[in-house]
Amino acid sequence: MLLVYARQHGLTLPELLISLAVISTLSVTGISHLKHSIQENRMASEVNQFVTALHLARSEAVKHGERIVLCPSKNGSSCGNSQDWIHGWILFASDDREHDEHETVLQEGNPLTSGIGLHSSNHRKRIVYQQDGTSGGSNSSFTFCDTRKLAKSRVICLSNSGRPRLTLRRCNGEPIDC
Repeated sequence: MLLVYARQHGLTLPELLISLAVISTLSVTGISHLKHSIQENRMASEVNQFVTALHLARSEAVKHGERIVLCPSKNGSSCGNSQDWIHGWILFASDDREHDEHETVLQEGNPLTSGIGLHSSNHRKRIVYQQDGTSGGSNSSFTFCDTRKLAKSRVICLSNSGRPRLTLRRCNGEPIDC
């Protein structure tokens, strides 16, 4: 009687160890890139929400022929006295640039995602859009920074004409320093 053994297919120990090393290296690299991608998407979302608020403020000022104010707010009902916008903002119509109880909040911005900062330049604590859509005062910028250094910093440049533009450098062309 002749015994025939079927040949087994599999991996030897060295092949298995090399395969595991390659898989673990790719996994670690993939997770690192995933963290960057997630934070980049969060940053883009926060920037887009703020740009949308600026466009809405300008549109409402022209449409209704009244001053529209966009200011930082911690509580959603009054303007803060800081250049720091991370706690959110409110958008409302007002003649005196301050939010009074009888003035309706047109939009309320949520606090920013953890790890993302937002501050304005030139000590701008509020943006006031005039009836013709201009933002008055001086040109200003809003800098979005990632405190974890996973996402690229971004700047929204706001001209006196009231139009925002997004850039990966300061409004004057210099690099962003957070």
